[in-house]
Amino acid sequence: MTDTPVIPKMAAAVVVVRDGPDGLEVLVGQRTSKAKFMGGFWVFPGGRVEPGDGDGEAAWPVAAAREVREEVGIAVPAEELRIFDRWVTPEALPRRYDTVFFLARAPRGAEAQIDGEEIVDSRWATPDALLHDAQEGRAILAFPTLRQLEALAPHASVDDALAACPGAMPDATLPVLGEHEGDPVLSIPGPDGGLVHYRSGEIPAGERPPGA
Repeated sequence: MTDTPVIPKMAAAVVVVRDGPDGLEVLVGQRTSKAKFMGGFWVFPGGRVEPGDGDGEAAWPVAAAREVREEVGIAVPAEELRIFDRWVTPEALPRRYDTVFFLARAPRGAEAQIDGEEIVDSRWATPDALLHDAQEGRAILAFPTLRQLEALAPHASVDDALAACPGAMPDATLPVLGEHEGDPVLSIPGPDGGLVHYRSGEIPAGERPPGA
């Protein structure tokens, strides 16, 4: 673990949604296993805010729209993105991000066009299907992704999900990575405000400190 927390870099991601035959569907991509950060994870399209995206909070939606276009080939106007969630990487990790997640309706007929390098696979699926795959070990999902899928699962349609988005920037969720008897323990605020604790075997490798 680091003695002095690394200042998190700004990042943005987009949960692209559409109405499917079984209800609300989300688009996820699988990162290459060669990636230094979250290799092999199934994620929503996103990445770091770049200098050309602008300054301050206004850069987040610009970066989000750019990342969706670059990673999955889908064009979503930045002004149509809805703020959905915000997470900051635990202070104990050496690679940290302050990530704003947006919700966006997929353009009619839009399909993912991945580069096969950074993103090696993609799929549309209901939140429940992805959560089940994660539980069965068929998909690796980060905790923010899990929580966001849980939040989206009750919504039957895109309109319902968009209507439930907060009207302003939400407070960031900041998981705390600590130790118990020498093993890492990740504590994340739950929906009721209390902390949910995860021991080493329950923490995906990409969210553990080096050497854990």
